[in-house]
Amino acid sequence: MAPAKKGKTKAPKGTESIESCLKTNNYPSCLRSVSSSSVAITIHAKPGSKIASITDFGDDALGVQIDAPAKDGEANAALLDYMSSVLGVKRRQLSIGSGSKSRDKVVIVEEVD
Repeated sequence: MAPAKKGKTKAPKGTESIESCLKTNNYPSCLRSVSSSSVAITIHAKPGSKIASITDFGDDALGVQIDAPAKDGEANAALLDYMSSVLGVKRRQLSIGSGSKSRDKVVIVEEVD
């Protein structure tokens, strides 16, 4: 087995843009305010992955791999569970606003402070 490489570890793809957006309050179009206490997140879902993870953070959509198959609503439920853990909100605060049968979805986060 080859020895582990030493050196700087790279941040995940898109992390720099997330941090810079938070510092400058310049949010991409995939994040938008719906009301004073709700936010909509445009997501490009990729079901059937081995692990759930955020793959990319683009201006048009947040790419999310989902560790559930795209059948009988399993991927939608897994997406909402994963997003609630990432965002640190309760599962009941999340819902799919549109795209329940598509890979391109809009997830609504309610009761945002």
